Amino acid sequence: MSMTGIRSIAFGGALLMLAGCGQGTNAGFAVLSPDSPARSSSSAGGTVTEQLSGSAIAGVVPEGQAQADESQFVGGGSTVLTVRVKNVNLPDGTALAVSLDFSPVGTLTISRGEGSLVADLGHFAVSNDQVRVNNGGTTILIGAYFK
Repeated sequence: MSMTGIRSIAFGGALLMLAGCGQGTNAGFAVLSPDSPARSSSSAGGTVTEQLSGSAIAGVVPEGQAQADESQFVGGGSTVLTVRVKNVNLPDGTALAVSLDFSPVGTLTISRGEGSLVADLGHFAVSNDQVRVNNGGTTILIGAYFK
């Protein structure tokens, strides 16, 4: 193998180490207001989406989506996670805990069956990370993993 090939492999490995895999590296997320200004997009990075699904609650099937905006990651910026839920058949004011690979991210509050959360993950790239929305010890919605 040439030195160029070895350097490419080493560089690729270093990038993977920086990106992380969600194993305890995501403590200290900052929850942003839903009214936080939108992040500007750079030429690197992008947005990945994870659909959330769950079992019916009193005959109503909840739905949700988690979106990770990684457009600022390559330039040293933060990844912003947005979680939106709807058709959640729980009383208004119910606080649901949101986690990413079992690490708490924040809470969202149900109003008319809906709720949302925007959290700054810091310099963290999602990869095979799973979003869960829990009501106490019960998982209301879960994703299949960010790809």
